[in-house]
Amino acid sequence: MSDKFKTFLKRLFSTIISLAVVAAACILYDGICLQVLVPLLCNLAAVEWFFMLRKSNAGENRWLVVLAGLIYPWCLFISTPFAYPLEANYSACPLVGLIIFVLLAFLCEVVRMDCLGRSPETALRSLGISLVAFIYPGWLFGLAMFFLNPSTALMLLLFIAVTKMSDIWAYLCGVLVGRRFISRPFSPAVSPEKSWEGIIGSLLLTILSGTVLLRLVEPECPVLRAASISALLFLISVMGNLARSFIKRCLGVKASSHLLPGIGGIIDLIASPAFTVAALVAAFLLF
Repeated sequence: MSDKFKTFLKRLFSTIISLAVVAAACILYDGICLQVLVPLLCNLAAVEWFFMLRKSNAGENRWLVVLAGLIYPWCLFISTPFAYPLEANYSACPLVGLIIFVLLAFLCEVVRMDCLGRSPETALRSLGISLVAFIYPGWLFGLAMFFLNPSTALMLLLFIAVTKMSDIWAYLCGVLVGRRFISRPFSPAVSPEKSWEGIIGSLLLTILSGTVLLRLVEPECPVLRAASISALLFLISVMGNLARSFIKRCLGVKASSHLLPGIGGIIDLIASPAFTVAALVAAFLLF
């Protein structure tokens, strides 16, 4: 058994355990456990960002990142009703949280320039890293709080499940047939380990498995619509994984942590679902 296939089995095991935890949280206490799980995952992602930034020695304000990442998700938890998603009286909380963080991040860099003699170039880089660290994936994934109600929780979980299936299929196809037909990596600069065979195989299998899953849960959903949704979730998954790889390559780290065998850390776990949640928010706001 090759090392890559062993890694795939570890990744599959960690994914199944993670989904089992989510399923258990859905069953217990009418979804309240699931509402608690979301801010906990965001907290763990913020802590991983702190250690990644410390390891990379990028010079950013990692203390602001971790404190905001620990406090903001629970503010969202307190202010979000277990009701209809994106209700007008409550949906402003993420925007307010983001605005406060942006203001604090700018203020911190101004103070560090004036009092510590930090160069403008370093301050601007630090500001950009701090903003990215707060937004992705914690701030985006925290928006899932608006969909943890009886009318939309199942839809959210289905979308996340299909997104994670896409990740699994991409890795499996990459292990089995990667680089056998197309030698050039899918993304040579950002993620050279991703192969075109893995991406194409994942697209086909995600459409197939996602359509079956969506039809099982929602039999009235037309096949074409289920296939289109699955294809869209595949694209979102690819973007999420590339964003995660981009961040780790820029910081010079291999994994956010080693908490989950075969996957890495919580950031690696929720990187693509964070984009799925953001897409759901966009869909609700637009349509």
